Amino acid sequence: MIPPSKESDVPPSSIPWPPLLFIAVIIAGRLLQQFFPAPLIPPELGHVAGALLVSLGVANDIWCAMTLRRRRTTILPHRSASALVTSGPFRYSRNPIYVSELALTLGLGLLLRSLWMVLLTPLLSLALTKLAIEPEERHLERKFGAEFQQYAARTPRWL
Repeated sequence: MIPPSKESDVPPSSIPWPPLLFIAVIIAGRLLQQFFPAPLIPPELGHVAGALLVSLGVANDIWCAMTLRRRRTTILPHRSASALVTSGPFRYSRNPIYVSELALTLGLGLLLRSLWMVLLTPLLSLALTKLAIEPEERHLERKFGAEFQQYAARTPRWL
């Protein structure tokens, strides 16, 4: 086995964008709702759908963390990967943790009856793609080459 080059060990980013973006959207949604009240989501829809999305997001995050831990690679988005993980939730999405973050954001928006938070969820998706996913994919391609390319060809970025 050829040892990885120094370039392949360079992390995808020096900034942990995903948690920062997630927190920023939650705060922005709450502030926008407070200062520019939008029509509230009906509580019947918000409580059931929101709780379901939050539960699914948390459960998927736990599954992802366990899968990454079994493969002894990092869950931190600003660290270099030590293994290409293609099992568990990574069989269905190249970015299942980010799918969870979107589900959590949307679910919290529904639970908190914040239309702004719900409306900011697509913006979170775009920001995650540009600031986290694309740099991570470049990192994985440098580090794992053809193996990552084959994985990317058969596994969707989101779902």
